[in-house]
Amino acid sequence: MGQGDYSRQHPYLNHPRVDKPIEEIYGDLDSFSYEITDPEPHRFDTVSFYTVLPPVFYEGRFVKGFYYSESVDLLNHVLPQLSRHFFSLAYSMGCSYPWSKTADAYSCLYNNPKRATWFRENNRDRADKVLMTCYNSDFINEYVMAPQPVDKKDIDIICVSRVSREKNLPVIAEALKIYREKYRNKIKLTLISGSSLDWNHWESAAPHVRQIWNEVRSILTDPSDYIDVIYSAEHYQEMPRYYSRSRAYLLGSLLEGKNRSLSEAMSCNVPVICFEEFNQYARGGDRIFPDGSGLCSPFDPESLADTIHKVLENPKSFKPRLNYLKYRGRKNFFNTCLKAFPYYEESIPDYQSSAPFNNLWLDLAIQDNYQMSLYDFLYGRSQYSHIRGLTNIYQTLNRWLEWLQDRIESHRF
Repeated sequence: MGQGDYSRQHPYLNHPRVDKPIEEIYGDLDSFSYEITDPEPHRFDTVSFYTVLPPVFYEGRFVKGFYYSESVDLLNHVLPQLSRHFFSLAYSMGCSYPWSKTADAYSCLYNNPKRATWFRENNRDRADKVLMTCYNSDFINEYVMAPQPVDKKDIDIICVSRVSREKNLPVIAEALKIYREKYRNKIKLTLISGSSLDWNHWESAAPHVRQIWNEVRSILTDPSDYIDVIYSAEHYQEMPRYYSRSRAYLLGSLLEGKNRSLSEAMSCNVPVICFEEFNQYARGGDRIFPDGSGLCSPFDPESLADTIHKVLENPKSFKPRLNYLKYRGRKNFFNTCLKAFPYYEESIPDYQSSAPFNNLWLDLAIQDNYQMSLYDFLYGRSQYSHIRGLTNIYQTLNRWLEWLQDRIESHRF
């Protein structure tokens, strides 16, 4: 799945230090993308089109919309008229810069000027792309992914992770064992794995899963005494409650892209724990999460155990949701997207450069065009807010753009 040489990223998955010049590391990080392109029809059902701002025609003025997708080139290929009505933001779903040739902007995860300079110098054909620092580009709905009323926080640590090598589950297992021995406290990890397997039937799993699980078993002897496995959860129906029941969230990866569960946990007011080395080369000096949202540990089992202890023993020291929403969530994402393009300041009356989301003209325009507020559109109450599957996207956008063009033509004279 994806394109490029994924093997070049392997050294970064389980090792906190890679002995290479940083320029070579940047090349390795950009060597693989999960974007969906023409040669991958088996993935077409998973193509997504997220509308941040819909195109509007109001008071004789047309303003382009803004969308993001992991399939911008594919969408521009099947819908050549799309770029006349929308600006586009490409994201790779991994740690690389996107490979899209036709996107107007790239989601680059972190504010790392050195990496941005390297990218432009080494990719002259894409050097004109707008680079947008938007780690929250999973477009999390912070009002759905929010704290739920629970009687008790009965989950010590929650980990949302498939059983794969890059998740470093054996390191987590060692930390759980050290924690119990060092602090004389029997805590457990709840692992939401997305797998239908259970402790007694791992022999039927894929070879790499069996290998990881055998490593965990060799560390813990009886893994079920340390780890509860939940094999599936309806995401937006069940996950906010799982997070709300949890005292802390743990991410074991060293290299990923936009880890959605890390943001979801903070949005549900759960303090987060991850390794200091998480995405270190992509980040440069940028932070992993907002201050006051959790703690980072060196990539070491005992250090991780100590960090877990600090978080669990000091719950009042963290305000994850408050600090998360200062910088992230959909309204912040909306502002980030529009502020990246001077076009919007030039095209929208009474534009507020510090907070485009508060623009009254835009709200009136969307009400006139779509019979709902800007807030309602942004938070998914329109059929156009999130469209999934290439065929559905093609059909829906075709109808949408035809309707918009008819509206413009009918008001032209």
